Amino acid sequence: GVALGWSLRHRWAVVLIAMAAITSSFFLFARLGSAFMPNADPGQLQVSYKADPGVSLERSIAIGREISAEVRKHPGVAYTYTSAGGGNGSLPINEGSIYVKLSERQKRDHYSVIKSDLRDALKRFRAVRTAVGEADQHAEASKPIQISLRGQELERLAPLSERLMKLVAGTPGATDVDTSEEAPRAEVRIAVNRRAAGDLGLDLGTVASTVRGLVAGEVVSQFEDPDGDSYDVRLRVDPSLRSRSVDLLSMDLPGRMGRALVPLSQVASLEAGAAPSNIRRRDLMREVRIGANTDTRSLGEVINDIKAQAAGLNLPPGYSISYTGETEDMMESFVYALQSLFLAVILIYAILASQFRSFFQPFAIMLSLPLSLVGVAGMLYLVGDTLNIMSMIGLILLMGLVTKNAILLVDFANVQRREGAGRAEALVTAARVRLRPILMTTLAMIFGMLPLALEWGAGAEFRAPMARAVIGGLITSTLLTLIAVPVVYTFLDDFSALLGRWWTRNTPEHARVAVEKAGD
Repeated sequence: GVALGWSLRHRWAVVLIAMAAITSSFFLFARLGSAFMPNADPGQLQVSYKADPGVSLERSIAIGREISAEVRKHPGVAYTYTSAGGGNGSLPINEGSIYVKLSERQKRDHYSVIKSDLRDALKRFRAVRTAVGEADQHAEASKPIQISLRGQELERLAPLSERLMKLVAGTPGATDVDTSEEAPRAEVRIAVNRRAAGDLGLDLGTVASTVRGLVAGEVVSQFEDPDGDSYDVRLRVDPSLRSRSVDLLSMDLPGRMGRALVPLSQVASLEAGAAPSNIRRRDLMREVRIGANTDTRSLGEVINDIKAQAAGLNLPPGYSISYTGETEDMMESFVYALQSLFLAVILIYAILASQFRSFFQPFAIMLSLPLSLVGVAGMLYLVGDTLNIMSMIGLILLMGLVTKNAILLVDFANVQRREGAGRAEALVTAARVRLRPILMTTLAMIFGMLPLALEWGAGAEFRAPMARAVIGGLITSTLLTLIAVPVVYTFLDDFSALLGRWWTRNTPEHARVAVEKAGD
């Protein structure tokens, strides 16, 4: 009551305090990093590797075993599972992934610390590109930073991608930088002499299908084991008979009507060449994709630095850079969250205006919304959290929680004024009477959110930013609402009375009464 009495006597000082609190909240939000998801500890991760194009499957498996052995040396690793290229076709032969299961949380370092340790340990594999990131995703798609460089000519994209890749690698906080552009893959081309092939009754389709079947193999049957599992039986030439490129010329092709076998050397010759390892397209344009993980800095901070530096690349006409992956998801989620926040404010005002039957009093109640922002930003800044999708959900949840304190205060003040109390007396009485229920509901919500904020229990680390945003917002909004809302209530009440007097003086009825009085 004493504090509220002082604030009612020094209304402009309270307004300045409220404005300073709201302004400081925007300053703190600017200092927060941004990310799509919180930096949680899932207890698992994935190490991916990529060797040079053209390596054999056996060599790719050996590389995976060497990297897996190095990963298992870390004391925080429980076990690993390696998947080399090939398999179900999800990865090329020169790529592989290692699923890493971590030990119990109490017996090891944090997830981010283990990732940094593994990155340092894998630096000794200089001939192989490695990355440490999230599990259960493709190695390339799992990287939060995805930069798409697009253009018409692949020859011009290559040097541009190298410049962009160096720029990303030199950005603080960006690690495991990689590109989809790879060295050309050596290949052997079979040049068919069409005239000779035609004389022997062969065509290009027959030559191509026969060579492909003998080298890559064709499924001719299926084998079923005692457990009922079926496996394809693939027929192809023994690897020892095709270890050299010249061995291809000794392969026999079916002649005219299948009556004779024709050696491939009789109708074709071999040519050495090179071909692109992969060709990517997006929106009907050639694309080079650059991916990277983040370390020690938030995704938003790293992306903002990359965008600022990439603006000076001076790309040729027809070439563009776009940011996809988790960056795109983060921006879309923030836009949707802000739209939901704006809609929540509109609906809150509509409900309050209808219940209080006033267009001005809801503004005094809704002042508690911006006053809660300083608590949200301050709490997230103190604990080192980022502005992510979970903290945005907490902010939206807070919009409905903080208004109930101001509703209790203003509603009781209106009841007191209708009973004949003065405005200042009604506000002081409302603050004294409603203090206990306001503190009870606020403390109940804070202590209910406390286990999540302290990251107690499985999965609490992921939801902790939401609880911290709610707790911080409730603390500041409760303290400031008890002082600032009554002051703003008085300003709006004065403005409403002034507007009422102006309206009364300018209505036609008031003009008629004034004329009659003048006539008398």
